[in-house]
Amino acid sequence: MGVRTYDPYDYMIKEWAPTQQHNISVGQTLNKTTYNIGLGYLDQSGMIKPAKKDDFTRYNASLRLSNEINKYITVRAGAMYSRRNKEYPYVTSSTTADPWLYLYRWGSLYPFGNDENGDPIRSPVSEAGAANTANILQNYMNVNAGATLNFTRNWTFDFDYTFSNQEEIWNRPGTRYTARNSWVAPKARVDDNGGPIYVDSTGNVVSATAPGAMPAFDLSYDTYTSLGANPDHIYRRTTNFHSSTINAYTTYNLNLKDDHRFKFMLGINRVAAQTEWQSQQVNQLTDIHNPEFSFAVGSPPIVDGDKFWESQLGYFGRINYAFKDKYLIEGNLRYDGSSKFPRDLWWRWYPSVSAGWVISKENFMLSQDVVSFFKIRGSWGTIGDQTVPNTLYLPLMSSGLSSWIGANGSRAVTVGTPPAIVNNITWQDIQTKNLGVDLAFFENKLSVTFDLFQRNTRNMIVPSEGIPYTFGTGAPQGNFGSLRTNGWELTVEFNHRFKNGLGVNFRGNISDAKTHILEYGTSTGVNSYYNGKDIGEIWGYRTDRLYQASDFELGPDGNPQLITLTADDVPEEYAGKKANQLKPGAHGEKPVYQVFLQNSSNFFFGPGDVKFKDLNGDGVIDNGSATLDDHGDLAVIGNSTPRYEYGFRIGADYKGVDISLFFQGVGSRQIWGDGFLAIPGYNSADGAMPAAIADNYWTPDNTNAFYPAAYNNAGSNSANNIQVQDRYLLNMAYLRLKNLTVGYSFSPDLLRKVGVNSFRVYGALENFITWDHLRGLPIDPEAINGYSMWNTSNYNLGRTGIGTPAFKSISIGVQLNF
Repeated sequence: MGVRTYDPYDYMIKEWAPTQQHNISVGQTLNKTTYNIGLGYLDQSGMIKPAKKDDFTRYNASLRLSNEINKYITVRAGAMYSRRNKEYPYVTSSTTADPWLYLYRWGSLYPFGNDENGDPIRSPVSEAGAANTANILQNYMNVNAGATLNFTRNWTFDFDYTFSNQEEIWNRPGTRYTARNSWVAPKARVDDNGGPIYVDSTGNVVSATAPGAMPAFDLSYDTYTSLGANPDHIYRRTTNFHSSTINAYTTYNLNLKDDHRFKFMLGINRVAAQTEWQSQQVNQLTDIHNPEFSFAVGSPPIVDGDKFWESQLGYFGRINYAFKDKYLIEGNLRYDGSSKFPRDLWWRWYPSVSAGWVISKENFMLSQDVVSFFKIRGSWGTIGDQTVPNTLYLPLMSSGLSSWIGANGSRAVTVGTPPAIVNNITWQDIQTKNLGVDLAFFENKLSVTFDLFQRNTRNMIVPSEGIPYTFGTGAPQGNFGSLRTNGWELTVEFNHRFKNGLGVNFRGNISDAKTHILEYGTSTGVNSYYNGKDIGEIWGYRTDRLYQASDFELGPDGNPQLITLTADDVPEEYAGKKANQLKPGAHGEKPVYQVFLQNSSNFFFGPGDVKFKDLNGDGVIDNGSATLDDHGDLAVIGNSTPRYEYGFRIGADYKGVDISLFFQGVGSRQIWGDGFLAIPGYNSADGAMPAAIADNYWTPDNTNAFYPAAYNNAGSNSANNIQVQDRYLLNMAYLRLKNLTVGYSFSPDLLRKVGVNSFRVYGALENFITWDHLRGLPIDPEAINGYSMWNTSNYNLGRTGIGTPAFKSISIGVQLNF
């Protein structure tokens, strides 16, 4: 079997896939009634080439009505419906991986496609083609009704009620796979008499004595997934979520001599929601081409489900005061209750206050024409956060059936031990401080907005401390933690139209935030949460360079000499370990050995391997106790939190032609990668390797390479050369042209003649250009490791760059208004 000369991408992924989207809206005001009707349709084809079906469709409709019955009463109502259906090949038996993982997981010796007899060869491609079609069907409905009562010119009452319901049905029909199985040893090909068959290098049958003749072998053609084992099943999950929301408030406006304006508001809001789900799975299909529950015979069926309810109720009041629209003050007070906590801890008070000064309205600003608007503002407030499970304070016990206790074919019911709980768990409090300034110049052509904020989360729900290992269960959660976020945001806008009709516009924004922990128990481990830790920080080693042959004592064979280290070479705890002998330093200094980092029995640091820095100067490279007080040579080398997130849009229009460009980027972000796209020599069994690594690793003839000498890390991203370190830390900063749109709007004078208000055609490009610092690695800097619509952790084994990328797209469209 030779090296594969084709790209598996060509077998798995389409070069392009069409998408069509249509929207129509009709609106009108007749006397005192206003209505608006909207309809939409989206049909998006997927990119998996061998799939029977891979697409997404959406239908949506909306209706809004309002009627002014008289000057005292206005009523309104609305409804919205959406139906979404995602179809895809059910290739894997769970929600942990997809074809993108396996597309490049195997190396260039791994065959794809069909053999010479036309039989499929076991591969991600053949499995995607044989897989049945799974689908996620979502139906969403929202209805709302409300009214406004005008008691007087200054006093109103508003009431709104909203009910929403979402139903999701997830069907996952499995199958059994049959193909030429390249995962097992091939069988010798024989003739009708049982004698061996010989072939030449092109696969043609020849005699045993022909030049170049070799025994022929065939891959076994069999069903390689076992009966009743994954994915030989039919699975269905039904989820229903519905909520009802009531908002009612009264507003009174008081104006005293046009200088003093007050606004008073009192209100109530209530939200109640219920979620219910059930799932069923039956193994062992009798008809893999028509997987239905009635055609599955496995026993017993796997049934699961849950149902939970929650509710929030809040009372609020607000007072606004403005003096000549120059000095502005607002005060709020909320009294919120949540069903997620013990009854005696349902309720909390939450105040907030804000103030502003419109300096541009002061007399001393009226004589200039540069500053059009100038306002400074500040705010302080606290809100409650109850986005936690609603059973944290309840000692729930799980139930099930014993796998070994029972009689007469029945299994005994078992009840698990309840978890430890904290019975006084309550709201998390989020306190925010904000200072801001709003500026506009040159008749509002240029505007600048800047905000500086601090957000403190107090009573944060975290695991409790001081629980011994002998306790027998996990630590209970309670309001034991706190953290703080400091950040800022800047927005700049510019709009101008020249006398010749050319209009230009720009809008850019940049923001940054940094979060650190104030309280999180007594832990001091550098890889755990600890007091003072910056969220996202990465601890690792500082890299000096790659070792060269000149760093080692070489033997007569020209190779480094393996020695057993003594207490004279390394600290006593490392004495007796083996290492390649290093030369003393330029001034006779003792060499620094890295035996702590030799994580494989057959690995010893040598030429082409990574040389780390001895940051603490103790003569050995290690992590100490991996604590804040003793972290050896570890240091904070990066942070995975996106910093300096920015975006800007540039546009222009002239005589009906318009163009806009939208850019988006991140100024600073680092991650430590995982998987074969990010880690050199990740796993010899995962044979794929980016060209950026394969063309730039150390050899005796390529000593200035970026990557170390070749070594099989056996699926680890933290061993031997590939310790977490700054040299191979991925720089995920990027700038991407997210959208480029060019359009043309026809002349209104021409359109009015045919009864059309506006008519515009346009074309757009998305995600066509990206600038990054990934040194040619095929990784999308916007992708999130281990995340997908199916799962939010460890998806595709958490491997970096493995998953659905941001596709480039081209679109054309028409906008027509009557």
